[in-house]
Amino acid sequence: MNASVETLPNCLATLRVEVGPEKVSVTREELVRQFVKDAKLPGFRAGKVPRGMVEKRFEKEISEELESRMVSNSLDEVIREKGLKVIEVSNVEDVKLSEGLSFTATVVTVPEFELPEYKGLAVKVPSEVISDADVDKSLENLRERMADFVDMKEDRGAAMDDFVVVDYQGSLGGQPVHEAFPKVGKVLSSNEGFWIRMTEEAFFPGFCGPLVGARPGETRAFQIEVPQDFPVEGFAGQKLDYVVTLKEIKTRVLPELNDELASSMVKGKTMAEVRDMVRSELETVRKREIESIKRDAVMQQLISQVECELPERLSKAESNRVLSEVIRENQSRGVTQEMLKENEKELVTSASQTARNRLKSTFILSRIAEREEIRVSREDLFMRISAMAQEMEMSFDKALKEVSKRRLVPQIQSDILAAKALDFVVSAATVTVEAGS
Repeated sequence: MNASVETLPNCLATLRVEVGPEKVSVTREELVRQFVKDAKLPGFRAGKVPRGMVEKRFEKEISEELESRMVSNSLDEVIREKGLKVIEVSNVEDVKLSEGLSFTATVVTVPEFELPEYKGLAVKVPSEVISDADVDKSLENLRERMADFVDMKEDRGAAMDDFVVVDYQGSLGGQPVHEAFPKVGKVLSSNEGFWIRMTEEAFFPGFCGPLVGARPGETRAFQIEVPQDFPVEGFAGQKLDYVVTLKEIKTRVLPELNDELASSMVKGKTMAEVRDMVRSELETVRKREIESIKRDAVMQQLISQVECELPERLSKAESNRVLSEVIRENQSRGVTQEMLKENEKELVTSASQTARNRLKSTFILSRIAEREEIRVSREDLFMRISAMAQEMEMSFDKALKEVSKRRLVPQIQSDILAAKALDFVVSAATVTVEAGS
């Protein structure tokens, strides 16, 4: 067999392959024997159909299977002999099969790069120690979530930092705000029984200031200028007219941090015991955060030291996947389709860079795994599928069938291998605690 390899940009390579008549003849003989063995024709028992009749009856099928098998086997042999690391075969063309075989194949290869030093990377992390102040802050947050709100008894108007309930209507040039600028949504146009904590930025910058001093039942009309950095084109600098009726002023009543409150949080527990539970939970969260910081830090160091071409098709596919994730996340936070469209260019650029870093991470960790002889065991695979089964609320056997049917096993193995390689790098890192943390 003769084969040549031409390296192309974007991690592509062209293979030109020629196979001699001998191999074609041997493969065809094996194939014909298999057809004779399996052939079923009227008047003959299985395996007893004359060879000539089989070759004539299944001429097309034999020819197609011979071409497919020869191309596949020859490609595998060339890739192995040339030491190519192939991700996928993107195209096979110019196939000519007579006595011998010749064809051209385009393959996508793993990018070439120098693997940077990955042992002993320096990483700084915050301290694992949870201070009393950390516990106090967490308890205070719990206390605020359990607060009651009662009508203000003091005879005064609304003040900054008060909690108020209002009805409001907003307009622009006589139209409801969202009709004049559909991209901003209906929330700027009207609401009833709307709760606000009076701060400079609450609801909309500048909205609460004009309400200072207003008493329950009082209506005020005022104008707000839209900030220059508002992310809707043409909206910055617009003057919005608001008519706001202050209905109630509320006082927040915080419960005392005592055993009674502790028991309402966790039945039968004292405040001292709840403090211990909070500290333990904060320690668990802090350790997870530190582990995430270490992994992100070592990966960023590795990525920054590697420059290489990436397979174009994989880059585009990963960019689209990242962009879909970003859009779903923004939509879940209430970002409108119009606002997403407005920032489309920035979103696409960011998704492209994120995708590039993800792919580089995968290739770097794969190379580390190869060098360190890290493997994915059957137990590793089954543990991951078992975790997936729990997430999908199905049996392990059903999950295994599902991932096999969707041909996800190679991807799962790749993900596990990358995670194990990253574990190795993190375990070898030199970790120091940030001063003052």
